[in-house]
Amino acid sequence: MRPVCLIIRDGWGYSENKEGNAVIAAKTPNIDRYKDNYPWTLLECAGEPVGLPDGYQGSSEVGHLNMGAGRIVIQELKRIDDGLRTGELFEVEYWKKLIANWKEHKSRLHLFGLLQDEGVHAHQEHLFKIMRRARQEYPGGPIIIHPFLDGRDTPPRSCMGYLAKLKIVMEEVGGCTIGTVMGRYYSMDRSRNWKLTDRAYHCIVDGEGRKSTDAETAVKESYYEDKTPDDVEMFDEYIPCYVIGDYDGVRDGDSILHTNYRQDRAIQLSMAFVDPNYPGKLKTKRAVTYVGLTRYWDEFTDYMIGAMDKGGGMENLLGEVISNAGMRQLRIAETQKFRHVTSFFNGKATTPYRNEDQVEVPSRFDPATFASHPEMEAYHVTEELLSRLRNNPYGFIVVNYANGDMVGHTGDMNAAIKAIEIVDECVGKIVDDLLEIDAHILITADHGNSEEMIDHQTSMIKTSHTLNPVEVIYVADDSPEKQLIDRGKLSDIAPTVLYLLGLDIPVEMTAQNLIIGDNDDR
Repeated sequence: MRPVCLIIRDGWGYSENKEGNAVIAAKTPNIDRYKDNYPWTLLECAGEPVGLPDGYQGSSEVGHLNMGAGRIVIQELKRIDDGLRTGELFEVEYWKKLIANWKEHKSRLHLFGLLQDEGVHAHQEHLFKIMRRARQEYPGGPIIIHPFLDGRDTPPRSCMGYLAKLKIVMEEVGGCTIGTVMGRYYSMDRSRNWKLTDRAYHCIVDGEGRKSTDAETAVKESYYEDKTPDDVEMFDEYIPCYVIGDYDGVRDGDSILHTNYRQDRAIQLSMAFVDPNYPGKLKTKRAVTYVGLTRYWDEFTDYMIGAMDKGGGMENLLGEVISNAGMRQLRIAETQKFRHVTSFFNGKATTPYRNEDQVEVPSRFDPATFASHPEMEAYHVTEELLSRLRNNPYGFIVVNYANGDMVGHTGDMNAAIKAIEIVDECVGKIVDDLLEIDAHILITADHGNSEEMIDHQTSMIKTSHTLNPVEVIYVADDSPEKQLIDRGKLSDIAPTVLYLLGLDIPVEMTAQNLIIGDNDDR
């Protein structure tokens, strides 16, 4: 059996526009050579081809879900849109529990989550619909908003527009105040930097943090006075934790709803509220009713819409089919993308399949300093993978290099160029060893980022993902004689992998084999 390796160069999109394009500016001799000598094509990774509304940028979560599913996965953004529009979400048990507690204790309803309209982790329209419905359910109940500022999936200094829209809806709904405001760096950490999560928690729960009369003044003050942890001008993402007005914290009996739907960056703060084994250091706990918009981890029970746990009802995902065939598989990435190559790739299930090894290479650096450390853990991921190749007969390997995405998010063009060059170097080492064992290699990405470091409409720094497609390159000793379809989508990866492994492609996988002339063998 010839093994198959899927190499995911996170955030490495395809664009022929050279302006602000770190991918074109970088020296990538390995990828250039592969594209010259092996078949390659482009894959759509945003909007409807990955289960998002048209015009929405892709993400690592969305990309890995589609690659592992072998079918277009309707994303939670659209499911929640539909559930809020029809009112179905307001009929679920835990919404009713949240409202009942609020009314019974004559307490406050706290709503916190990312305030933006890009739809990667959350969407402000969900918050606004929830605010309006909550007011209908309890006309006199106080509602306290805790907006998390973005500047990562949105332009770096764009939060004022989102806060202005929030204020309009607050006035419409009535009885609403802003309790705290902070950048997502604190409230949405996923790197187990518990001190950041502790700080966000104590700001919300105890009213600890800088003081300001209103959210806009807080942001302006930070823009003027502060630097990011990497010592550049302040972005929304890093705005410190501010307590607004006379807000005095969370009280026993309050109700809390986390309005983020993407799981990975909602876990740590939610753990602080509900997990007795939370690893951080909390000074206080409150007796509250806490609900999430989705299921953030397997043991998290109080949520409004079921996540894609255990395949989200999907059967015969790529990892499952490979496991059922008795093959060993490896998933490896550094901390920043470990959940993506494991849980998200497996339909958001957190339990590995039989014979699936999951290897997390710990991320040493604070994400705020990735511009100073564009190598991240790429070399360590490479070393670990090469070591395992020598000692383990894996049939299928998934490896993610986070650099193109995480460094791209810093907005630093020079750092992004370096990150791309490092990934190219590491991919070259892996491909050399894989070819020695006669492997099939698919080199691709989950979404774009580093190929568009400048907003072409505003000429401002761009830190978000893009709408651009990504490459997939098929490298193998016999692949030069093959031809790939003209343009595909991310979900086409799974049936292609199964074909290369010689396994039957299940009927549930509605995507197509990328290799021309081989689709009849499904």
